Amino acid sequence: MTKKYLIKLGGEQLGEPIIADCILATGVRVNILRADADGRILIRFPKEHDTAVLKFLKGKGVEVSEQKNVVKHDPDRCVNCGACIALCPTKAFSFDKDRKLVYDEEKCVLCGICIDACPRRALSKPEF
Repeated sequence: MTKKYLIKLGGEQLGEPIIADCILATGVRVNILRADADGRILIRFPKEHDTAVLKFLKGKGVEVSEQKNVVKHDPDRCVNCGACIALCPTKAFSFDKDRKLVYDEEKCVLCGICIDACPRRALSKPEF
C-alpha cells in the first residue's frame, strides 16, 4: 500500500518550488493529490522512496505527517444507494457483485464530495 503524506508549508516556503526541487533532487515522482491555499498539500509517492523524499522535505523545514486517516464508512447507516459512487472523482467507491458498497482507500484523495453526497451520513472524514 502506498502511503500518503500531508505536508505543511509556511512563511517563505509558500513561494518556493519545494515539490519540484524534491523531484529534481531525489528523482522521485511525487504525486500531488490535493492542496489548499493555506500551504497544506497531500502527496503520494512510491513507498520505496520514503526515506529520500522525507529526508529532503524535512531538511527544507517542511512539516510532514503521514496521512493515516481515510473516509470512514458506517455500514449500519449505509443503504448502498450509490450516491458516493456517482460523484467520486477517483472511483474510490464501487459495488461488489451483491451490490454492496466497496471502498478503496488507496484511490481516495479525501476531497469530501462523497461525504456531502451521502443522504444517510454514513461517510465521514478526518480534517485535511
